[in-house]
Amino acid sequence: MYTVAAEEPLLKLIGIPLAMATQHPDSANKGFNSQEEVGEALLDLLPLSEGGFGCDEKMIDYEGKLTPYQQMKWVVEELIKAGLEPGEDFIITPRVPAEKLEEAERQFFVLMGVMTANKYSIDKTGNQAIRYIVHPMSESPQELLVLQRRVVKLQRLAEEELGLHGAEPPKIIPLIEEVIRHLHADKLLEGFHANVAKQLGMLYDSYRVFLGKSDAALGYGHLASSISLVVALSKIYRWGQQEGVRVYPIIGVGKPPFRGHLAPHAVDKFVMQYRGYYTVTIQTALRYDTPREDYIHTLRILRENAAADAKVLSKEEERVLAEAARIATREYLRFLIQVADIVYTVSRHVPKRRERVPTEQYGRDISPSLAFASDPSLLVNAKSTLPLPRAIRFTASMYTLGIPPALVGLGRGLEAIRKRLGEEVYELVLKLLPSLPTDVEFELRWWFPDIARSYMPSEIVKLVEEDVRIVRDVFGVEPEPAPPEYKKLMLEARGNIAAGRSAAKQIEDMGKIRGFLG
Repeated sequence: MYTVAAEEPLLKLIGIPLAMATQHPDSANKGFNSQEEVGEALLDLLPLSEGGFGCDEKMIDYEGKLTPYQQMKWVVEELIKAGLEPGEDFIITPRVPAEKLEEAERQFFVLMGVMTANKYSIDKTGNQAIRYIVHPMSESPQELLVLQRRVVKLQRLAEEELGLHGAEPPKIIPLIEEVIRHLHADKLLEGFHANVAKQLGMLYDSYRVFLGKSDAALGYGHLASSISLVVALSKIYRWGQQEGVRVYPIIGVGKPPFRGHLAPHAVDKFVMQYRGYYTVTIQTALRYDTPREDYIHTLRILRENAAADAKVLSKEEERVLAEAARIATREYLRFLIQVADIVYTVSRHVPKRRERVPTEQYGRDISPSLAFASDPSLLVNAKSTLPLPRAIRFTASMYTLGIPPALVGLGRGLEAIRKRLGEEVYELVLKLLPSLPTDVEFELRWWFPDIARSYMPSEIVKLVEEDVRIVRDVFGVEPEPAPPEYKKLMLEARGNIAAGRSAAKQIEDMGKIRGFLG
């Protein structure tokens, strides 16, 4: 374990950043076009003392997003002009498009952008700005190997044709975004570790692994995805110890409970729940929808608790927790498969915050979730290709419906775990997820069953009413009521949606009150 003082940057000490500023479109107050994102990156990476957000890594996103391929170089140029040193004060980390959903050519174009940015960085400062590349939706060691091979090949081309010298091929960061993949994160690393050495002759002595909450929650629910993240941290820590390599987890979270609950009022529980992290995503809502002093407090707590040893579970605990996640997924899906069409309709009113590819081109389905749940009763009403928006729009839509998404399946899931797996496993889940009471207290503020019933049959809403009854009993929390203007905005949004008018303004204003769009 590293002991890190609050003022000591991890990036300078061990080459691993703490705070990854991202381009997630989750802010209610602020949106960006691609030209504005260069200035955004500069502000993200400037020190707090200079009025910046004090992050030391910027993820430039190409996954389902219309980002210029030269944006990485433009960002590096501006940062160097501002006196920041690549590799010392910041690194740039692109997320490439997923080849399974977008054209392979898009990966090539992004990788050539990486090479030109690194050439500029090395020519100007002698240091390399881009050391890592994020591979989204990682499911197999082979797809990671394919991307690493492309990086090596294109780097050779850049050396021969562009004069790139002195750069190490950027290493691949697997982004693991599904519950079932979280539960086998060590196997993914094991396969990649063996293949990258055998087939490319590259010896990784350390790995950064990106564990995403949002898409796992979208497909499996809040409870299952929270459990699986804790199990993943345990498994990859143990694997690193066994293999003699360092593993530096990145926790990919947003501000709402459903997407990780990295918020000022919840950060103390967050660092306990996800102990073992080295890097945390600092998404747009945390930067732009948070009072400055609260933001600085959040960053300080993250820094003080980074680089701790993960909580290592026994293999039997990991096994029963996987079963608990399966049970929780079933209860979440009982609701989701009945409301997907409604959520998708509402999602089309959520205001855009970034330039993205069309939703139809980048949709997601729940077939892996259904397979993991392994419950024949779910298949009666389910389709493998439910129309679902991406996680941020889904989250915003659920609040618009009056149903805070972290509540869905939570109470019923906990009760089912207790009945089927026993008191000991139930208590283990509560012990490992200390954020749950804070999650529930926040979510109950935005629970409006009367609004929900105006969108969907009462029988569907009753599932969430049961969740609410149980979590009130379990956690004994009673939140402050939402401001009166919030309910007024909900009713206006409902009227506009029913009349076929835009509800974007009301959804945006509701997000400003909550402190995030989705």
